[in-house]
Amino acid sequence: MSLRALALALSLVGGASAFAAEPPPPPPTPQELEQRLSSVEQQLQVAEESLRFVETQYSQRPEPDEEQARSRRYSDAEIQYLLGDWSAASVHFYDLVSDPAFRSHPRYADALFFLADSLYQQKNDIGARLYLRELLSQPTPTARHRDALTRYLAISGRLNLFDDVETYVEQARTLFGGQLPPDVQYVQAKWLFRRTDLPASERIARARSAFSPLAQAHGGPYQLQAGYHMAVLSMQAGELPLAILQFQQLLTPLSNEGGSAPTATPGKPVTRSTADTDTRRIRELSLMSLGRLLYEAGRFDEALDRYGQVSQDSESFPESLYEIAWTQVRKGNHQEAKNAVDILLLVAPDSRLAPDAKLLQGHLLQKLKRYDEAIASYDELIGTFRPVREKVDALLNANRDPVAYFERLLARTDTVPDVRTLLPPLALKYASTEREVSRAVKMVGDIDTGKKGAVDARELAARILRALDSRKLETFPELQEGFTRADAVETAVTHAESTLVEVEGLALEPSLTSQERDRLAPLRRERDALAARFATLPTTQKGLEERLRRMQTRVDAVDREAFRLGTEIQGLHAIASAVRKWVDDTRLLRQTPPDEEQEFLVQLQAEVQTLNDLQLELDRTRGRLADERNSAAASLSGEQAIRGRYAAALRSEHEVLSEAERRQSPTAVLTHAHQVRERGEALRKRVAEAQSALRTQVDQRGQRIRAKVLAEQHLLERYEAEVAAVSGNAKQLVGRIAYDSIRRVRRQFYDLVLKADVGVVDVAFTEKQDKTTNIQKVSAQKAEALRALDADFRDVLSEEGR
Repeated sequence: MSLRALALALSLVGGASAFAAEPPPPPPTPQELEQRLSSVEQQLQVAEESLRFVETQYSQRPEPDEEQARSRRYSDAEIQYLLGDWSAASVHFYDLVSDPAFRSHPRYADALFFLADSLYQQKNDIGARLYLRELLSQPTPTARHRDALTRYLAISGRLNLFDDVETYVEQARTLFGGQLPPDVQYVQAKWLFRRTDLPASERIARARSAFSPLAQAHGGPYQLQAGYHMAVLSMQAGELPLAILQFQQLLTPLSNEGGSAPTATPGKPVTRSTADTDTRRIRELSLMSLGRLLYEAGRFDEALDRYGQVSQDSESFPESLYEIAWTQVRKGNHQEAKNAVDILLLVAPDSRLAPDAKLLQGHLLQKLKRYDEAIASYDELIGTFRPVREKVDALLNANRDPVAYFERLLARTDTVPDVRTLLPPLALKYASTEREVSRAVKMVGDIDTGKKGAVDARELAARILRALDSRKLETFPELQEGFTRADAVETAVTHAESTLVEVEGLALEPSLTSQERDRLAPLRRERDALAARFATLPTTQKGLEERLRRMQTRVDAVDREAFRLGTEIQGLHAIASAVRKWVDDTRLLRQTPPDEEQEFLVQLQAEVQTLNDLQLELDRTRGRLADERNSAAASLSGEQAIRGRYAAALRSEHEVLSEAERRQSPTAVLTHAHQVRERGEALRKRVAEAQSALRTQVDQRGQRIRAKVLAEQHLLERYEAEVAAVSGNAKQLVGRIAYDSIRRVRRQFYDLVLKADVGVVDVAFTEKQDKTTNIQKVSAQKAEALRALDADFRDVLSEEGR
C-alpha cells in the first residue's frame, strides 16, 4: 500500500471517529419553548375565531319558527317568480298553498295568484284555471281578485270552457262598475257565440250585440278577432253579401296591425302572448273564407285573387292551392287547375289533402286527354293505399270481436297505452287528425305523465325517509357545513395539543425516571404512527371537496353502466310486446296448433316476468347509487376515528408527563403550557357543544320533514289509486277509440282506392270512347269521300256502262 493510500485511510478513520463522538444537539432553552407556546396560542386564536363563526352562523343561531319559515319560503318563491323561473316558482308556491297552516297567512291569496300565473306561463291552462277558481272562491275578495277574475275568464275562453262563465262575468261587471274590460267582454261574446241552448236567431243576435262594440273599437286589442266573428255570424245567418263586405274590411290594415303586445309591468317578466292575438292567422282565415264566399257567388276571378294572397308559409297554403284548382275547374281551365294541384303535391306531399289532390290530378289529366299519365296517377294512389287498407282489413278480420281484442291488447301493457302504437304508419297520419283520437292521444299522455309522476314521487319520498334515517347530518348541507367547520376547529386543537405535549416532554426530560422513559417510548411510537395518518386528512375545504369529487366520479361511472342496462331491458320489453302483437295479428294466417301457441305464449310471459324482475333490481341499484352519491360525505366519518385515536395517545403521554411534573416545583414554561392547555380544552368543550346543538337541529328539522313526507305519502296513495282506476278505464276507452279510428281509416282508404279504381276504368272507357269516336269520324269521312268520288266519276261510269 502506498503512503498516500495509507494517509487517506487514516484520515477516513479519524473522520468517522470524530463523527461518532459528535455530541447531541443541546436541549431547547426556555426562551425557545416559550416561543413555541406562543405559536400554539396563535393557532388557538385562529381556531377560536373559526369556532365563533360556527357558533354565530350555525349552532347558536335561533331556528326560525314555522311562521318565519313560511314567510322565507314565500320570499324565495316570489324571487323565482320575478326572475321568470316559472317551474321553480310553481313548485315553491305549490308547497306553500298545499300547507293548511298557510291558509291564514296574509299572502295566501298572492301565493295562489302567483302559482296560477306560473302555471299559465308554462301553458298549463287547466292547472292555472284550477287555482284561479280557488282564489275567486275566497270568502273575502282580495287585491288580486280583479286580476284573477280577468285571467280566469281569458283562460276559460281559450279552453272553450264556459260552464260557469256567466256567473263570473256578472262578478266582473260589479267589480268594474258595470263596464266590462275588453278581455272579459271578448270572453262573454265567445261564450254567446258558442252557446247551443239558444235558437240560432237569438244566439246570432246576442253574439252580434256582444262583438259589435269590440269590432268598432278602433285600435282596440280585440278589434280584429271580434270583426272575424261578426263576419262568421253573417255567414251563419245566410247574409252572404254582408259577410263578404265584413271579410274585406278585415283585410284592410288596422292601426294595431301587430296585434296587442303584452304590457310590461315593473318588476314582472313579460307574459306569453296568446293565440287570440295572432292577427296574421285571423287574416289568413279571412282570406280563405272570403275566397269561398266569392266562389259560391260565382265571382271566380275575385276568389282566385283572394286565394292567391295566402302566403306560402301559412298552414292554409295547401288548402288554398286545392281550392284554386277547383275554382279553375269551375272556370273550365283544366291546365291551370292541374298546375295548382302539381304545386300542392310538390310543396305538401304529406298533407291530408294530398290523396284528394292526387285524385283530382288524375281527373284533370283525363280531361286533358293525357290518358297514360292519368292512369299512372291513379295507379300511384292505389299502390300507396291498397296495401295499408289490406293490413287494416287483416287486423280487423283476425279477431271476431275487434273491440275486445284492442282492450285485451292494451290491458297487457304495464304503462298507460298509446293508441298510436296500434296503427300502421300511414294510417296513423289520418287517424290522428280525427278530433276524438287526438283527444285520446292527449289524454293517454296526461295519464301516463301522472302515473310516472306518482311513481317518481313515491321513490323520492322513500329516498327522503331513508336519508333522514341513515345520513341525518348529510341531509342538510347548511348544517353539514357548520359541522365540518367545527371538525376543523377540533383538528386544530388536536394539533395544538400535540405541540404542547412535545413542549412538556422537552421541559420535563431531565427529571424523567428510567421507568417513565420506558412507558413513554411505546406511547411516542404509537403517536408518531398515528401522526402520519392524521397528517393525510384534508385540512381545508378545498381538499375535502376534491376527495368527494373523486368518490362521486366512481359512483357516476357505475350509474352510467346501470342506465345502459336499463335501456337494453326496455328494448327487450319492446321486442316481447311486438312478438305478442304479431302472434295475435297473424293467428288466421298461420297453421300453428293451439297447444303449441299456448306453450309459446307461456314461455314469452315468463321472459317478460324475468325482464320485470331485472328492471326492479336495476331500479333498486340505481336508487342505492343515488344514495351513495349523496352520502359520500358520510364515508369520511372514519377521519373522526383517526383524530380520536390520535388525541387519546396524546392524553396518555400527557398523563405520564404529569407524574414527573408533580415531583418538581412549577416552572414558567410549564405554567404557561397549562394555561394554553386550559384554553384548548375550553375550545374543545365549545366544539362539542356546537356539534351537539347542530345534531339537535338536525333531529328537529328531520322530524318536521318526516311528518310532511308521511302526509304526502298518504295523499300519494290516494292519488295512485285514482290514477290506477283512471288508467284502467282509459285502456277500455282507448281500445274502443282505436277500433273506431281504424274502422274509419279503413273506410277512408277504401273510398280512395275505389275512386282511383273507378278513375282507371273511366280513363280506359273515355280513351276507348275517344278512339271509337275517331274511328266513326274516320269512317264518316271515308263514306263522304266515297260519295264524292262516286259523284265525280258518275259520268265516266255511266259512259262505260253504255
